Amino acid sequence: MKNKGIFIGVCAADVLMLAGCIYLYANQDRTAPVISFSENEIIYTDGMEAQELLNGVSAYDEQDGDVSYSLLVEKVSRTAEGQAVVTYAAKDASNNVAKSSRILPAEAAE
Repeated sequence: MKNKGIFIGVCAADVLMLAGCIYLYANQDRTAPVISFSENEIIYTDGMEAQELLNGVSAYDEQDGDVSYSLLVEKVSRTAEGQAVVTYAAKDASNNVAKSSRILPAEAAE
């Protein structure tokens, strides 16, 4: 009889811990920020500074609000058609990362 009570107690504790874990998991922020670009068009030039490429780019997260401070230029790739693909990344407080790319007209540095 005593073993049955211990078994029920352990099962109840397991159920409570499982419910707590499910609650914590369900309330986590797992949504990445949204990266958006302004309408102003820029022309990529070889060796262009990252700060110039970040002009007019913003990042917003539903939970954290404006996270534009976390924006960075991850990569710039030139295409055979004379364009440049610029890839941006932003991160929120929960370490959710968003990436977005845009294609810019490009010209050679003088």
